[in-house]
Amino acid sequence: MIFRTKHYLQQLAFTAAVLLPGIKVFCQPNTTIDLDKSKPKQYEDRKLGSEKTPDKKISATKKFYQNTVTHFNYYFNANTKLNDVISKAKTSNKDDYTQLLSFYNYSLDNTAKEKIILDTIIYKCNAGILLHDLRNSWVDDLYLLLGKAFLLRKQFDSAAQVFQYINYIYAPKDDGYDVLLGSNTSNTKGVFTIATKEDESLFKKISSKPPARNESFIWQSRNYLEQNRLAEASGLLAILRADPFFPQRLQTDLHEMIAYSFYKLQVYDSAAWHLQRALDNAATVAEQARWEFLCGQLYQLAKKNDAAIVMFEHSIKHTIDPFMDVYARLNIVSLTSSANKETALQQNLNELYKLAKRDKFENYRDIIYYAAAILQLQQHKDKVAKADLTNSIRYNVDNPKQKAKSFLLLADINYDEQFYIKASDLYDSVQTNLISRIEKERVDLRKPSLKVISKNLKNIHLQDSLLLLAALPEAERIAAVKKIYKQIRKEQGLKEADEASFGGSAIAFDPNAAANANLFNNTSTAGSEFYFLNASLKAQGYRDFKVRFGNRPNADNWRRQSAVSRFTAPQQNTAVRSAIMTVDVDDPGQTDLLKDNAAKDITPQGLLLNIPVTPKKLAAAEQSVAKAFFNNGETFQNKLEEYEVAAASYDSMLKRFPENALVPQALFNLAYCYKKLGRTVLFDSVKMVLNKTYTDHKLTEQLNNGGTDREKINANEKYESVYNLFIEGKFDEAKAEKLVADNLYGKKYWTPQLLFIEAVYYIKQKQDSVAIDRLESLSSGFPGTAMADKAKTMIDVLHRRKEIESYLTNLQIEKNEDAVVKRVDLNSTAAVTAPAKEAMKKDTVAKVAAKEIKAPEIKQDIKPIIVAADAYAFVPVDAQYVALIFHKVDPVFTNEARNAFNRYNLENFYNKKIDLSSININSEYDLLLIGPFSNAGDAVNYADNVSPVAKSRIIPWLTKDKYSFSMISNSNLTLLKKTKDMDAYIKFIHQIFPDKF
Repeated sequence: MIFRTKHYLQQLAFTAAVLLPGIKVFCQPNTTIDLDKSKPKQYEDRKLGSEKTPDKKISATKKFYQNTVTHFNYYFNANTKLNDVISKAKTSNKDDYTQLLSFYNYSLDNTAKEKIILDTIIYKCNAGILLHDLRNSWVDDLYLLLGKAFLLRKQFDSAAQVFQYINYIYAPKDDGYDVLLGSNTSNTKGVFTIATKEDESLFKKISSKPPARNESFIWQSRNYLEQNRLAEASGLLAILRADPFFPQRLQTDLHEMIAYSFYKLQVYDSAAWHLQRALDNAATVAEQARWEFLCGQLYQLAKKNDAAIVMFEHSIKHTIDPFMDVYARLNIVSLTSSANKETALQQNLNELYKLAKRDKFENYRDIIYYAAAILQLQQHKDKVAKADLTNSIRYNVDNPKQKAKSFLLLADINYDEQFYIKASDLYDSVQTNLISRIEKERVDLRKPSLKVISKNLKNIHLQDSLLLLAALPEAERIAAVKKIYKQIRKEQGLKEADEASFGGSAIAFDPNAAANANLFNNTSTAGSEFYFLNASLKAQGYRDFKVRFGNRPNADNWRRQSAVSRFTAPQQNTAVRSAIMTVDVDDPGQTDLLKDNAAKDITPQGLLLNIPVTPKKLAAAEQSVAKAFFNNGETFQNKLEEYEVAAASYDSMLKRFPENALVPQALFNLAYCYKKLGRTVLFDSVKMVLNKTYTDHKLTEQLNNGGTDREKINANEKYESVYNLFIEGKFDEAKAEKLVADNLYGKKYWTPQLLFIEAVYYIKQKQDSVAIDRLESLSSGFPGTAMADKAKTMIDVLHRRKEIESYLTNLQIEKNEDAVVKRVDLNSTAAVTAPAKEAMKKDTVAKVAAKEIKAPEIKQDIKPIIVAADAYAFVPVDAQYVALIFHKVDPVFTNEARNAFNRYNLENFYNKKIDLSSININSEYDLLLIGPFSNAGDAVNYADNVSPVAKSRIIPWLTKDKYSFSMISNSNLTLLKKTKDMDAYIKFIHQIFPDKF
């Protein structure tokens, strides 16, 4: 709904000069105000303009004066301030086009912050009403403006009262009497109406302003919708929609409110249809484009793709927001049918690249290139997508959230392409506080693992390069090192060393070679010339220093390696591809590897010393490579669960180093990966190798027995203990233990039960945001399960927690005094004799009880059975509770279980009234009593129906060892509360029903 100020000045001037003499003076009924009781004493004898209203008739001149002053001195100023409040709220609104947009581009939370301005508006409205004659034409508009101000202030009750007052006071009258709206008295030629009929002729439009009463209906419905009173709003809108006298001028407003109501009800196609017919209400073209984008989203949610595409195309034509343009194009591509998708992709890509070249979109190139990358990925052009993402990062100036998204997508692409070193660097650049929770969890999982993997890959690359150099003949090896050394000097900005500096032979690389000549005693120069004044000597000394020590910082601690590393690291290109396992001597990439390894002594002699030419160094290099392969395999397997890559890493190690000590464990892990991947033939092949080669090895025995994953076993045991601590109510201890477990095993071992009970704990602590986070993790991590459905329901309840608590607080329940009904009729003719004490033996009592339940022996003259106070007894015809026995479960979770069973009973036993109550027996046991049922047979039938679905549907967050089903009568319950010996009663009922309880 937009606030529009009509320009009535010309209309008033025209009316006064031409039409005023012929217009009948109109007096609005029932608009008197009595302020005598609320006036200060010194003003009791003075009357306001509103109080003088009924004194005498108002003349045309006075009415014109009153209209002009009320309009421009009060209504116009107040309405302008109201528009300013709305405009300010709109400027603070930030739309996320990846999510469903809010219906309005401002929120009442923001308008309510402008309390001072809204108070001024309320004051002006009151003053405008009280200081002027109530028969002027602007009083109803001031009341309407007053209601709007209360609505924007989120004082919904006050707003509702004002709108209701307008509806009542300006309603049609019959000879001064009120007409009951919607009744026979408001019947106009067989038409029932609540609206004020307006003369919409051209003459009336020019000569008078329309009444505000009809508009107040629209605002009253808006007021209901903002309070989520959807039933009241829908009812009022349905009446207005069917009212034949509701004016045409407000039809777009009516469509807007109907669209808003369907939006709230999540009936998306109807919301979009009505919103399309309310687009004229948009204050600007930009707001129209926003509503068109929202229409597209609503049609998209309603699975009406063609209509959604049309609306997205309209939004592209009208928008000036490049973000909206980009996301509209992405949505169009995603909605286009597969037959036309390729064409649509290319067309929108071309448009995006055109936008990126325009100067006015210079500040938005980051989002444009990001969108282009997404489209390129849909065409499987990963290389082009990576280039676009690089441009997105390069052009990003002050949009850290978009930069984080670009880094994340680029990292994901490199991860999927198995460029793990590059992916690791990119994940380090992602600001995880700026991305979604699910994305953050993915980054947090991958980043530490990729650091380990990257380090191992670099080591493999380095050692393979050194091993390759070691395998060359000596002359070729020296030539390769010379070439590498020259490249290092070139990167450091040094001049190329001449052949003489290498000595022309291997002697120059001898670490024991003589030191450089003393420059200060150089006989080739004049002995009297000072060294630092001789340019050639200084240049030669600088070169020799660089040759011997490398590029060192100009600092006192230049000899310390840590300082040198910090200084030289930015100049070193350490990015290498993980796919390169062997390096050609002409490959410049090996320069980096040798340089990294030779950081302590970047000299020709130092480089040669790093090459493993001795048997000991050769064995150490090969062991380093084998261990790196193995560690990567374990990281992929246990941390990232990338079994395909893990298997490839193990396979590479086994092929290259078949005699290594790590081979048995590598074979065992490889078999596990093949089993996870479902490759039975390969699994059997590896298993056969283990059995043949390592017959007596413990891993072979373990694999033959089914195989285990020790980390998972340990993790499950750890989290089971955390779970039990939570259930038992030891929340602080549970949180501490869970933090330890998370640090050890990450978050991939969380179970839905643990997430749910943790959320329940945070709900108890009223930390709803943390609880919602846990529930969303459950919902996204375990979709389609009963636990996920319960999580979604609880999230919805938490979002409405204040509303529900407020409703329950204000709810007044009147208790009906019903007649007391006996739960157990001891005089019933259906009473049966309890089994004799000697019959209550383990071997016979179950058969007796079962027989009596199925076919009770009816005796006409039996008396009520009296049970001894010190022993349990089972009487099948007695009323029985189905009891849920909780063992070491905190009351927080027993209450949640009671709620769960109550919901289940309402859904599945809606025609029966089944009570639930909780009783604490002792420090270990609690009972949830369900019933009572009229006899044991009914109780057993209920238990048989409920117990199979309890684990999967009703309380899936409780493990089976935490609860059990049983049955108990009132007399046995009384005795149990006295003895508090739960184990004894469990044993007793188990003797009667060994196959059930």
